Amino acid sequence: MNAKTIVENVLTPARARDLWTVNYFPALPFTPQHFELGGLLPAMLYMARWGYRRGKGRFIETFGSKDAQSKARPPRLVDVIQGLLTREGDKFHGFDGQNGPAMLADLMLTYCLENKSHELGHQEVVQRVFPTHYLASWVDLPETVAHLRGVPELLTVVLAWQDKGEALAPETGRSRFPVGVGFADNRLLAQFGRHMSVRGLAANQAADHFQEETADDLGVDELLAVRLAQTCSHAPDRLRGKEQSQIANRWPVAKTAAKYLRGDLAIFIEVFGVALPRQAFLPMLEAGIGLGMVNLLLSSAVSLSEWERTGSIPKDPTPMPLFVDCSHGLDNKLRNASEAAIGEALARYERLPVLMMLARVLDDRARFDRILRNCLPSASPDPTTRMDLLGEVYHERHNRATGLLNGLEEDCLRLADALESEASDLARALRADTMNPALRLAEALVELHGHKQQGSQFAHVLDSSLMPNRPNGLAFKRRVSRNEAGTRKAVDLRSIVLSHALLDFLVHRHLRKDGEGKSARPLTLRRFLDILRDHYGLYVDREPPGMSVPQDLLRANKQWLERRLRDLGLLVGVNDAESMKQLRARFDVA
Repeated sequence: MNAKTIVENVLTPARARDLWTVNYFPALPFTPQHFELGGLLPAMLYMARWGYRRGKGRFIETFGSKDAQSKARPPRLVDVIQGLLTREGDKFHGFDGQNGPAMLADLMLTYCLENKSHELGHQEVVQRVFPTHYLASWVDLPETVAHLRGVPELLTVVLAWQDKGEALAPETGRSRFPVGVGFADNRLLAQFGRHMSVRGLAANQAADHFQEETADDLGVDELLAVRLAQTCSHAPDRLRGKEQSQIANRWPVAKTAAKYLRGDLAIFIEVFGVALPRQAFLPMLEAGIGLGMVNLLLSSAVSLSEWERTGSIPKDPTPMPLFVDCSHGLDNKLRNASEAAIGEALARYERLPVLMMLARVLDDRARFDRILRNCLPSASPDPTTRMDLLGEVYHERHNRATGLLNGLEEDCLRLADALESEASDLARALRADTMNPALRLAEALVELHGHKQQGSQFAHVLDSSLMPNRPNGLAFKRRVSRNEAGTRKAVDLRSIVLSHALLDFLVHRHLRKDGEGKSARPLTLRRFLDILRDHYGLYVDREPPGMSVPQDLLRANKQWLERRLRDLGLLVGVNDAESMKQLRARFDVA
């Protein structure tokens, strides 16, 4: 008998279905699995314009083909080029003849589309569309928006930041990033929707209009996305079927990290969205999203650890400390120190699946308690009050705690009996009454679910955010061979690095004030290092708490950062005085 069947027999299939998952949306409002960070913006643009999640579009229908079983086959790049030249040939002059289609394919691969697994060539299946223009949101890549794991919905909610309602609703005037509005009412749409207007009813999928007659200043990257979308005819339909089309209004439990992410994205989009060339803006924006997601994930682990310890969600938790290798792997000692620091962070992060399961177990009991079910605080949009109540139950400070924990004790004992012949060690742990029954049950369920379905999924979502070894990523990953108990084993080591795109993003964002108007402000190198540490937990010239780093290594790390900032044109200083080392923007803003 497999583990899930045993759990279903003991807890009932309905309860097992609710608990047998990695999700707990009140704490972490997206699915912790691998996602492609570069595919987020088109889905965000779609939700900003229409106010609901994207469903099926016409990309595969337009450019794909049928296999022997008459099933739709995803289009290759060569199929897309053939479709464009066949249907919109009058808009592509000079691409006929023997070499024309190949030249157009190279242009599309450079500016507009990406092949599966980042492969080159014209015979590969197309996987991603670059958000160079709003109309890229008409291209339904990936085919199913659920493959993005709810991350675009999270970012849309964070930008809108509506403090009421279980789902996002159009609120022009209250937010600079509302959903379901026209192009002038949302700053993200305004930046990406150049030469777009709405004709007729705004909710009509045929209402979007591209103003061809005025679009003489579009770059080739934007124009390629426009032509690709025009071939698809109209925007995709809203999501239908089992998945709900509404955008659930859920804030993360790590609200401080979410607010930093919101401020960073909002300021960067509003101030630099038009000033920067699109091919420079997108890598910087994606690098900023990646940093924000890493901070959000690690801060969630910090917040839930403190919640388990005290029963309350901390108001302003300290970010999990990470040591940055500013040499980008050129200095072995700095790389090793960064790998050691992130190793410590990952050891703390690995407990997140148990903490999420603990919250699920308590929530499951509280929702069906005779008294609590009528007074349980809503988890939308702010989950803090609900989590604090569950913490009160866990620490036996609530008047209903005894009844709920007694029920969980019974669950532990029944599950232990069922597991006696299958997993005696786990059965013994379930009977250990020295530990809170909620935690015993949570640890047992995570163990039964297996590392592949629990711990590895959280590792995948963190790696998706870190984007290791990518040009705009936050980490460098290398595989080494280690000897463990006489056996050679390959392990992955990660170090934190600051890519050029991320440095550009951070400097330009923090050269702007948070308040209305986003006016420029001076930024010294000293203040910049403080921001990295206080906002994101990134340590450069100081050792992370609990870690010993030689002072000469810290000085060398800072010198590496200064050198890279100077090379990028972001740092000026007439002497070695700290107060004279000022950061500056590389791009002028009107």
